[in-house]
Amino acid sequence: MDTFDTFRLLLDEYSSRILQLTSPKALNAIELSDTLGIPIAACYRRIRVLKDAGMLDEESKVVSVGGKMVATYRSAVESAQVMLQDGRLRVLIKAKGESTADELLLSEEPTMLHWSSPKEREV
Repeated sequence: MDTFDTFRLLLDEYSSRILQLTSPKALNAIELSDTLGIPIAACYRRIRVLKDAGMLDEESKVVSVGGKMVATYRSAVESAQVMLQDGRLRVLIKAKGESTADELLLSEEPTMLHWSSPKEREV
């Protein structure tokens, strides 16, 4: 996952809430779906993306009342910082005791929206 994808993931309302909710204690997808008020399929999609990015861990599996195995998830993120300076986007994430940092020159991102300065807006 590149810097810009990580930045988008951190800005996603539900992904960031999943990380926040699973930081103090592990929760399963049904608990997350109910708390967030989103469909279970949408919750599982975000769980998969967060797991693939190394930001969410499957902590354990327990047997539900119905006899099915249900996984619980816990945030692996200890801290995350996003900085915008001199036209560069920098993302720093500390997870599982390791820090990763990546930087992106915004002019190189083709999907980046144009952010105009106040002077440009006056014209």
